[in-house]
Amino acid sequence: MVNSYKYNPDDFRGMLNLADELITFYKLHELYNKERTIRNKFAFEKHGRDLFFTIKHRTLEGNLKRTTAEELKDYMEELLYD
Repeated sequence: MVNSYKYNPDDFRGMLNLADELITFYKLHELYNKERTIRNKFAFEKHGRDLFFTIKHRTLEGNLKRTTAEELKDYMEELLYD
């Protein structure tokens, strides 16, 4: 479930698309862990790249602190490549 992750999407509400993309990322992570198919892996990795892009842009806009962005990206990479 989404609540069991280190970063709560609700903490990122108001940052254009970030909370929703984080929720989708977590759901795709759960789906991939449940059914390790190529299709699920591709969807999970693609959304991970999209999420990294969003994090980068929220940081450049000044909506997200650089340290928080780096920690968030490191955590997402752990989930992507575990």
